[in-house]
Amino acid sequence: MSTYKNGVSLNAKRYNDKLLLNMKTSGHPSEMDFEKITPQLEAAIYSIHSPYAGLLVDISEFEGWSMKSAWTEFLLSQRLGGEFDRIAIYGKSPWQNRLIRVISWFISADIKVFKRKKEATDWVMSS
Repeated sequence: MSTYKNGVSLNAKRYNDKLLLNMKTSGHPSEMDFEKITPQLEAAIYSIHSPYAGLLVDISEFEGWSMKSAWTEFLLSQRLGGEFDRIAIYGKSPWQNRLIRVISWFISADIKVFKRKKEATDWVMSS
């Protein structure tokens, strides 16, 4: 039985000329979770003018999604994925890593998958 809360959270921080967005998915997020986070994500990207934007996605507590929520997230990644120079994915499960590698075919940003959060953060912040 899972103790993870279902959902998606977002935190934006600026470091000098770099914008770092931290997104975390937990449990089984719904399409509504991704639809709710979209305006926040867009506001963070477009209101903080930065020549460099990185995205750190924590999927360490992600367990899966429905087809509808997967499609909603895919559309979001298509619309906003090109706004990032680097996207670091932090997760521990091999199936998550394989899924991310497939998704990376559709996004122009440099994407890497990490097993350790510190390595993911260091990589996404380097330029």
